[in-house]
Amino acid sequence: MKKNNQYQSAHEQLVDICVQLNGEKDTHLLLEKILLAALDVSNADAGTIYLVNGNESLEFQTVINHTLGLHLGGSSNNPVNFSGIPLMVDGKPNTAAIVVNAVTSGKVINIDDVYDTLPFDFSAARKMDKETGYRTQSMLTFPLKDHANEIVGVIQLINAQNEHGIVPFSKEIEHQCLSFASVGAIALTNKSLVENLEELFQSFIQTLARVIDEKSPHTGEHCKRVPELTLMFAKAVHEETEGPLASVSFSDNEMYQLGIAGWLHDCGKVATPDHVIDKSTKLQAIFDRIEYVLAKLEIVSRDIDIKYQQQVINALKAGKTDELAALEQAQATEQEQLNRDRNFLQTVNIGGEFLHDEDEERILTLAKRYHLSINGETQPLLNEDESYNLRIKRGTLNTEERLVIQRHMDVTLDILEGLPFPKHMQNVAEYALGHHETMDGKGYPRGLTKEQLSVPARIMALADIFEALSSADRPYKKAKQVSECLTIMGNMVKRNCLDPDLFDIFVHSKVYESYINKFSSPEQIDDFDLADIPGLTRLK
Repeated sequence: MKKNNQYQSAHEQLVDICVQLNGEKDTHLLLEKILLAALDVSNADAGTIYLVNGNESLEFQTVINHTLGLHLGGSSNNPVNFSGIPLMVDGKPNTAAIVVNAVTSGKVINIDDVYDTLPFDFSAARKMDKETGYRTQSMLTFPLKDHANEIVGVIQLINAQNEHGIVPFSKEIEHQCLSFASVGAIALTNKSLVENLEELFQSFIQTLARVIDEKSPHTGEHCKRVPELTLMFAKAVHEETEGPLASVSFSDNEMYQLGIAGWLHDCGKVATPDHVIDKSTKLQAIFDRIEYVLAKLEIVSRDIDIKYQQQVINALKAGKTDELAALEQAQATEQEQLNRDRNFLQTVNIGGEFLHDEDEERILTLAKRYHLSINGETQPLLNEDESYNLRIKRGTLNTEERLVIQRHMDVTLDILEGLPFPKHMQNVAEYALGHHETMDGKGYPRGLTKEQLSVPARIMALADIFEALSSADRPYKKAKQVSECLTIMGNMVKRNCLDPDLFDIFVHSKVYESYINKFSSPEQIDDFDLADIPGLTRLK
């Protein structure tokens, strides 16, 4: 009956430790629980758990000795300062060390009294015994094997005890300890596999972001910086104690998902054509067609000179020398106008400023004002496509190209909704897909309103815009001052594109300063009056 009770107790302990180990996320605490379970079932006075460090050594992870009141590693907050035990000495297995022997042989080593046992080297144990007055006697050493039968560590127990004192480790205890060790090794392996998969996933999405960033110099390191700024801003929101969002806080898991979403937010750009991403001017195609327009203007200029030279020749032949000055003045006037028109077209092509209606009319006029003959065919200075692109109101992309760019969000949606995210990452897609949505529901890809968007998704939208505005590594534009960036964003708030409460926190927390100092140019941080920033509801 007593024996059955012992088996029942061991079985209950095994079930209990299974539950504990499977729920433990901290590796150090997991190892400690494995050791404590072995100490408990064997009624041992002391024990150590080691982990195999590659092919080099066995590293001490947790050390416990009840008699000496010793607890290192694990939950103790006391570091283990013992040097690792080398697996190889002079190119050969270090079989003199009993724990290494357990690794190399894969067998359990059960010793009744270590002072009577050879050929193992117990000099270190005897030295410690002499220093502490402790007596190491019985010892049980066994390897931790994972699901692939690979040895990942070693447990060593010292001095099994009963009511009469120190006793050898029995075969039953040995068997029970191996059961705990097996469960512990599986739990340890499962955690390692999860961590490895997590690391692989993180590396993959960061590599994908890096590929997108390197796809074009015109995106700089946007995909790398957006997750950084997003998390910096989310932390500021989390710490906010005033205003409508004072009660908003984020768990570690929510911050983790937000970071993942930041890395994935533009993953659909892998499908965006390079010629659209790289369109740095209105006439950019395979090459900047402004050069072609300038070449045509050069022909027009020569035609003007030829026209007036012929008129001068005709006047001289007719003896009308009094007309020469007027012809020269008219020629100079036309060339001066041509130069003004040339400069205007070059400036408009950059697309840095909003195009006013009168400028659009001027482009249409210029398209018809100048004509040139190429291969005997007379044609206007600007063809329909050139005129259409030069009349782009804002930026460098025409309507069709903007739709191509926006399609990257449709691709992103397809990618993210096609990924089987586990439960703890179920919000990643929603966060990532929100960065081009607007509070009025006119954004894309899903046209969601503020009420339909989570706070993290709205945070990402604001971070995405500030990164794009403040970036200092775009070859087609100068880095904007912070005040200019915030003014543009404030106007977006007034147009109901950005969340006003989040914009308040972004400005008042000065998270932009930390970001600019780390990722851009400190010279961009200028002095400005909050009263000059539109869209703010708090001015102090």
